[in-house]
Amino acid sequence: MDKPIAQSIGADVSLPDWLTAGDPAPIKPSREAKALVFQQFETVFPRVIDLIASGYTLTSAVKEVPYGIDLGAFTRWVKKDPTRNEMYKEAKEIRTEAWAGKVIEHATAEDSFEDVARSKLIVDAYKWLMAADNRKTYGQSTQIELGGQISILGALAAANERTLELVEDVTPRLEN
Repeated sequence: MDKPIAQSIGADVSLPDWLTAGDPAPIKPSREAKALVFQQFETVFPRVIDLIASGYTLTSAVKEVPYGIDLGAFTRWVKKDPTRNEMYKEAKEIRTEAWAGKVIEHATAEDSFEDVARSKLIVDAYKWLMAADNRKTYGQSTQIELGGQISILGALAAANERTLELVEDVTPRLEN
């Protein structure tokens, strides 16, 4: 059946159903295709971990491996296995040491005035990423010390007094 579509000039144009049917359902990969993808992940995982530990980001490390790896699928695959996820976290912590060297290089470089602002931006970005990846070593730690005592009985008595002050006299009054 044809569906009329209003055009900007006011005329109705009918299109066949096959043009208005919508997007087809996505094709689900077979078990063999999934197994092949996971085998590729297993093959490249050690190399990706080594690249991350040497200073690469996950995105740049995945681009370096010979297969066309889907970054999102690879990341989900890493996160699903606690051992792989722990290796990934450890590689990110090690990477912060490589980045610390880059921070020093940028901070001590003899640049022109324009390059100083860019170097500051780069140093700040590395510092932020290092703090996110390795909070123990490079993250800001804030400690709050609490002291003193709280008397629960005293707090209850004070609350009770406030309540009594707020309650109005609700007893009915007899009129003479």
